[in-house]
Amino acid sequence: MDDLSNRAVEPIPVEATGIEETVVPIPELSQPPVPDLPASIAGAFLRNAFEAAKLVEPERPTEPKLLPAVAAVSVPCYRDRMDEIRAMLVTNKCLALLFIDASHLAQVEHDYGGSIYDQVRDILQNLILEMRGVETRRDDLVTVAENHGDVFLIFLTKKREDRPFGQGDLETMADRIHTYITRRLSRMTSSYLKGRPKIGIGYGLVLHNPLIREDRLVLQLIEDAKRMAQLQEQRLWMKSKELLQEIILKEDVRTFFQPIIDLNTRATLGFEGLTRGPQGTEYESPYMLFDVATESELLFELDRLCRRNALTSAATMKPAHKLFVNLLPTTIRDPEFQGERMLSFLQERNLSPSRIVLEITERLAIENYDLFLEAMKTFTDQGFAVAIDDMGAGYSGLEKIVHLNPRYLKFDLMMVRDIDTSFVKREMLKAIHSLASNMGADVIAEGIERVEELETLLELGIPYGQGFLFARPQTHLIEVPTMAQRAVAGVPGLILD
Repeated sequence: MDDLSNRAVEPIPVEATGIEETVVPIPELSQPPVPDLPASIAGAFLRNAFEAAKLVEPERPTEPKLLPAVAAVSVPCYRDRMDEIRAMLVTNKCLALLFIDASHLAQVEHDYGGSIYDQVRDILQNLILEMRGVETRRDDLVTVAENHGDVFLIFLTKKREDRPFGQGDLETMADRIHTYITRRLSRMTSSYLKGRPKIGIGYGLVLHNPLIREDRLVLQLIEDAKRMAQLQEQRLWMKSKELLQEIILKEDVRTFFQPIIDLNTRATLGFEGLTRGPQGTEYESPYMLFDVATESELLFELDRLCRRNALTSAATMKPAHKLFVNLLPTTIRDPEFQGERMLSFLQERNLSPSRIVLEITERLAIENYDLFLEAMKTFTDQGFAVAIDDMGAGYSGLEKIVHLNPRYLKFDLMMVRDIDTSFVKREMLKAIHSLASNMGADVIAEGIERVEELETLLELGIPYGQGFLFARPQTHLIEVPTMAQRAVAGVPGLILD
C-alpha cells in the first residue's frame, strides 16, 4: 500500500477498452528453502534475499503488473515537420498549439524502470492520437518536442467556423483535453500511477509576421504554450486545494472497514479503517485525496478528519475486536490525539486504547524514527498497540523497527500477490515471520485475493490476514463467518459466498 493511501486497499480496475492485457512475468528461483532465522540475523537475511532476487528477477516492478497492450506508433519530432508547420502558419495567417507536458511521468521510470515507463508513455501517446476526431480535428498535426520524449505538441488546423481561434476557445479545449487524458490514463495505468496523473496542458497562438522568420515564430509559439502549461498547472492546483478544503469543512469523507481475520479459524481479530472521499468524484480515491493534501499542505487537517471519522464510525465495534488506524507524523503532533483529550474522545465512543492498533508504514517509521520512537513509548504505555505496515516493501532499517516494539507486522500486499509461485516472496515472509516470533509479534498478510495464496500463507504458519478473498471494504462492521459457523450452517469452502 501507498504510504498515505493505505486507508483504502481496493485497486482501481483497468478500464475495459477491449485492448489485450499483457503480464510482466517474474522468473522463478529454484533454490532450497532457508530455515527460520533468529531475530538477530533476520534483517540481514531479508536484505541478502532481496539482493539475490535482483540477480534473477526484475528489480522493478516487484510483482506481475497488468497494462493494456498498445501497438507502438511513431510520432514525429516537430522539427521533422517544419515545412508543414510553416505552411500552416503562412496559409492560415496564424498558428495555434496545444502543449501537453507529461514530464512528471519520469517518476514511473524512477520507481519501476524504463520498460514500464515506455509502456505508460505509449498508452498516453495512443490516447493523444485517439483524440483526433473527438477532442481535436483529424488533420491536426501531432508531434513531440524530442524523439521518444514526453512533451507532445499538437499544431491545430483552422477552426470549422470561418474565424480564427480565440483565447476562450483554446482554454476550453485545453481543459477538456486535460480531463479526457487524465481520467483515461489514470484508469489504464492505476498499478503505477496511484494519484491523478500530473499532465500539464497549455496553449498558444502566434500571428504570421512576414518580417520574422517562420521558424522563430514557431519557437516563440512553443515557448508561450509551455509558459501557459505552467500557469494552468498552478490554476488546477489552486482549484484542487479549494475542493479539498471544501471536503474537509463539510467532513465529506467516509470510513470503510475491512476485517482482519485469524486465517485458521476465520475469527475476526479486528477491522482496518479505510478512508474514501466523496462518492462519484475523483476524490473518492484515497490516493487522490492524500496526494492533493500533501501538495496543498493540508495533510494535518485531512488526517485529523479521517482519524476522527474512523474512530466515531467504529463506536459500535464489538469489545473483542480491535480497530487498526493509520498513524502519520502529523498525528503525533496533534494535541487532540494526546493525553486526557484523546482518552476522553475514545471513551465517548465506547473505545479504549487497548482496542486501538496504530499502523505506521515501514518507510515513514524509518524516515521519522526519532519522532516515532519517543511517541510510541507514550502510546504503548497508555495501552495502544503498534503495527508496522507494508513490511517487505522496504529492505532496510529493520533493526530500528524492532525498537518500536510493534505488536503486529503487516506483510505488504505486493509481496503477498502470487506468493504461491514466488520462492523469494515465500522466503522473505518466512524471515519476517521468524523475526516477528522472536519479537513477540504476529504477522498479518495483506491483500489476499486467491485461495492458492491463502493456502501458502497457512503452510508458512501466518496467523492473520485480510483481503478481497474474505471481504471487500464496507461501510459497516461485518465479520467473516468463522469455520465453526460455516460448519454448523453446512457451508463448504474457504471464503464468504
